[in-house]
Amino acid sequence: MSAIPSSGQTLYVLDLAHRLQLMEAGQEPMDAVAYRLFAKRLRQALAGCPLARLPDDHTQPPALAEALANRYFTEHGQFEDRPKIAASAGRLLMRLQRRSRTGGR
Repeated sequence: MSAIPSSGQTLYVLDLAHRLQLMEAGQEPMDAVAYRLFAKRLRQALAGCPLARLPDDHTQPPALAEALANRYFTEHGQFEDRPKIAASAGRLLMRLQRRSRTGGR
């Protein structure tokens, strides 16, 4: 993907993420072949795209955030924000335990 200029590459990544998000949200018809193609191209485009050129976490399309999390896990063998994930999992576990004690309420 190095043939795409930096700003063009960023726009390409954002466009692919937006297309995936539209399909996931049901705003565009789900086409399995197109979805897999866009997801593959997004992974390939992200491989050579510096993180500094991408939007902040709070403005990223969810499909891009997921692709970046997968990229981080592939490169580092662990999740990016382990303490945050552990805290979230702990809260979920406590809620589920409370529900099981109260009969699902």
